[in-house]
Amino acid sequence: MKNNLVVQSNDLILATYTMQKTDKELMLACVSQIDSRPDAPQITQDTEYKVSVDDIKSLFFGKNSKNEQNIYRDIENASKRLYDVDIVMSLPENKILQTRLVSSIVYDPDNGEVVLSFASKILPYLTQLKANFTKYRLLEIGQLSSIHSIRMYELVVMWVNQFQYSKEFTIEEFKHVMSVKNKYKQFSELRRYVIEVAINDVNENTNYRVSVEYKKKSRGKGYTGLILKFHKKTLDKLTSKDGTLSPSAIQSIVDSVQFMNDYNDHPSISYEGKQHIDVFKREMVHIIQREPESFNKPNKGLESYLPNIKQGV
Repeated sequence: MKNNLVVQSNDLILATYTMQKTDKELMLACVSQIDSRPDAPQITQDTEYKVSVDDIKSLFFGKNSKNEQNIYRDIENASKRLYDVDIVMSLPENKILQTRLVSSIVYDPDNGEVVLSFASKILPYLTQLKANFTKYRLLEIGQLSSIHSIRMYELVVMWVNQFQYSKEFTIEEFKHVMSVKNKYKQFSELRRYVIEVAINDVNENTNYRVSVEYKKKSRGKGYTGLILKFHKKTLDKLTSKDGTLSPSAIQSIVDSVQFMNDYNDHPSISYEGKQHIDVFKREMVHIIQREPESFNKPNKGLESYLPNIKQGV
């Protein structure tokens, strides 16, 4: 199950809801079993997804292992809470969808299993997806320690897939996107218990690097907002000191004749990109930022094309 793909519509990722970490893990373990492809078989609110306590234990309790009795208790409580979760989602034409997440959930303590069915209104955001979705492997969130960390990770993956590498928020916008709108009235608490925890956790336990810049009020003390900056760790050597990807470094790579010779067969390059140098360069700028780990030919890592550029500039 660790290698299962979690695929969700971006609308669902941006939806607001209240969950604890174990609730979210249980949900994602079930989501990872859904066939999200456009031609996937039809599923309904009666389609069941089964997760064992052993699955949850192996996926999410590796570092912070708890005794078995606590895990059974935690899964039972998560099952009860998950049934009551409401999802609030923004739709086109200024409409708001409010729906249950699941239609039914059964906890079987004797066999150590949870059997879950998703609500009918949620299914279009989990299956037969054609565009506007985000995917990652279940194992990638296995070591994250809080619901806020999982939430931030999903948002960062979504934004990077959209070729965004920084995001600016007011304080209220950030609280909304992190589903803590009615919590942490003091900014110091938001910073300590949400922002710093999530950023440190994502940086330590995933393949992404996140940094934050706080926007101070023009007069008086306090803050008006923040800017998140993020990229895959394989791009660390192509970032500025403030954590921003360096456009000049990336452009120097794609301008390299040797780079073009080495990677003109890259699987993500279009037919037109293989035929025209200007298209190749334009496409490669995005590919480098989105999937830097794909440039893995022996002795031909991205930084090898930067002999005359100072790292971190």
